[in-house]
Amino acid sequence: MVAVGVGAAGCGMPEDPNYGVFESEVAVGTYTTSTCSTSVVVGLSKQIAEEIGCMNPGALVKFTPSANLRLTSNAVLPYLGAGAKTDLEKVAADRVVQVNSAFRTVAQQYLIYRWFQLGRCGIPAAATPGRSNHEGGRALDLQNYSSVIPAMAARGWSHNIPNDPVHFEHLGSPDIRGRDVLAFQRLWNRNNPADKIAEDGAYGPATEARLRAAPATGFPAGATCSTRDQAADVVMIDGPDKIAPGAKASFAVTIKNTGIVEWPATTTLVVAGGGTSELYDSDTWTSAKEVGAIGAAVAPGANGIVTIDVLAPMVTEETPVFTQFSLSNAGTSFGTINIAVTVTPNGDEGTSGDADDAHDDNDVMGGCSTGGSPASWAALLIPALLAFRRRRRG
Repeated sequence: MVAVGVGAAGCGMPEDPNYGVFESEVAVGTYTTSTCSTSVVVGLSKQIAEEIGCMNPGALVKFTPSANLRLTSNAVLPYLGAGAKTDLEKVAADRVVQVNSAFRTVAQQYLIYRWFQLGRCGIPAAATPGRSNHEGGRALDLQNYSSVIPAMAARGWSHNIPNDPVHFEHLGSPDIRGRDVLAFQRLWNRNNPADKIAEDGAYGPATEARLRAAPATGFPAGATCSTRDQAADVVMIDGPDKIAPGAKASFAVTIKNTGIVEWPATTTLVVAGGGTSELYDSDTWTSAKEVGAIGAAVAPGANGIVTIDVLAPMVTEETPVFTQFSLSNAGTSFGTINIAVTVTPNGDEGTSGDADDAHDDNDVMGGCSTGGSPASWAALLIPALLAFRRRRRG
């Protein structure tokens, strides 16, 4: 059976209690000490990406995973600039491309930077928030980089960053670093009219304080120009980026019902397309094609937390495994949930999927940012006082 909790995504409190009005949500700052995957801020990150799309149409476009275009973890945010997206999909038309990291938001970069500062999650180096190449919308880290270098080069993807073999840059696309900071500032002000901050695209103490206090699953009011293509909006995935062969893991997926009808308790989570999953766990799933019924109704506008237990296949080399699940009831699909994880024999399942990002500096390849001029500051942050415990099956 699938375990479902209905209501808010968590009960953590922000590091800065004077900022914001999101007491019932888990704050971004909570996760500096309690996880190693940026998938916990996917809801807020999608809102930031959508806000950028409202400000600059075409600056970020979503790409869809496929049999050839594979995501290696739930932390991968599948957005790129329009030109970069097109050229990536052309490469993936006739070969497998395994994506470790694509566009990254200031919320994700904040967590990575804090993990680096705290010596957590295997992060060897990290740019300050607002300055990562991945915030520019034209960078990729590829797991199978060595087999696709010529094909990527033929489509405008540069691969000449010293000591960072996984990293590619699409130099023909604009570098939009700073736009994610501005997007967050706009979202904060939209939801906090009594506590507005400057909308300048610069990452400084005021912006960081609000980012720490912001709800990881996203604000009540997101991008005003965007529309959802399905009723199930995944706003958080709490689980590992990497697991060992034969190991079990749990993914607590927070989904928001953005539709107009209730999802009945009999709604089932099945493998999309009628196929089977390599992550099948015979102890908890109904079959290799179905995880089970959600067991509790989810009303329109409410959040439900679906816990999916998985069993990693036995492999001898790093292998990305991806399964798309469908929330279905009586022939009606409410939407999909994607679970991606890398099965690694190297015993580094406690490592972030972004740990391979050895080069994450501010001015690689001479890119020109179209955002503000981010401020640099070195104040260390206070770790979160409350650690959000993962919701696991009993």
